[in-house]
Amino acid sequence: MPIRRLSARGIRILEPLVLYPHPRVNFIYGDNGSGKTSVLESIHLLSSGKSFRTHQLKHVLNRELDRLELSIDLDGDDGDSLYSLRLKNGDHLFRLNGSVLSAQADAASRLPVLVIEPNTFRLLSGSPEERRQFMDWGVFHVEASFIEQWRTFRNLLKQRNAVLKQKEAEWLSIWNDGFIEAAEKIDGYRRDYLTRFKPAFDQTLKQLDPKLSVGLSYYPGWDKQLSLAEVLEKQAEREMQLGFTQSGPHRAEIRIKFEKQNAADVLSRGQQKTVVAALKLAQGILFKESTGSPPIYLVDDLASELDSCHRLALCQVLEDLKCQVFITSIEKGQVLDTWQPSEYKVFHVEQGQISEESA
Repeated sequence: MPIRRLSARGIRILEPLVLYPHPRVNFIYGDNGSGKTSVLESIHLLSSGKSFRTHQLKHVLNRELDRLELSIDLDGDDGDSLYSLRLKNGDHLFRLNGSVLSAQADAASRLPVLVIEPNTFRLLSGSPEERRQFMDWGVFHVEASFIEQWRTFRNLLKQRNAVLKQKEAEWLSIWNDGFIEAAEKIDGYRRDYLTRFKPAFDQTLKQLDPKLSVGLSYYPGWDKQLSLAEVLEKQAEREMQLGFTQSGPHRAEIRIKFEKQNAADVLSRGQQKTVVAALKLAQGILFKESTGSPPIYLVDDLASELDSCHRLALCQVLEDLKCQVFITSIEKGQVLDTWQPSEYKVFHVEQGQISEESA
């Protein structure tokens, strides 16, 4: 579902804008600090209610304004839809065709966005939480019942932790039954997804770099040789002392290995970037196979993240996906000299003002 129109007011240094992007490829170039990344940030905010640049939304707001207002027109099989987000004093308000959306997940499901930007490459070297969130983005978008099951699990985890914190051992077994049932459902969704994801990833990595091969394995959040019930029974006394649940889906992650070693420890910076790009691209490929339509890609400062050979390979995958793409660079030629897709628009950002140029 490509974006037909983007309107933004109050985001960082950007002047109020109305942008009519191409349904396929959009190149956005400008000097550092000109505001080009803020255009991508606007789209990501509409999808997730979060910025990929900062954890504090107050830093996204223009210093001279008290609110951020974003809206888009989407093209879809069910007709045109207007979708908007309003932020004021940290509060979110999502609307679809004038009606308030009850949950941010409703927004994410309508606007599936994948980001490839400098911080994305922490996916290898960062915390297990980052790899868990990556995995769950994919599961959420291909398994409709996942989000409700995840909410149920989080609720049960909260209750179980409260029992542990209060050291109410007599209540632990009561909460364990529901906790284990919800945990196993979450685990099943993730296993099914990764079974389908691995072949897509292997093929994509081969396209980006035929000489590079890494392995993906799934850690469910507890000892794989034991059932979760057995694990919880073994560590019950220890958990009662600590006051929180040590094992479960909230500790799951994808482990990425190169020759049986942690990929982040042995691969070069360039190889790590290639692996992460393959992970993100494979996720989009599987999304399209599962839903029938591709996600939107936001690629920030591509030229600084990959060399020309790997940029060309990445862009070819995006071309084959036939998805809507927004790519930023400092100079127009940094990307256009590598890739000129059949359909695209070019935008220039200067001192917070954006203008369309002849392709």
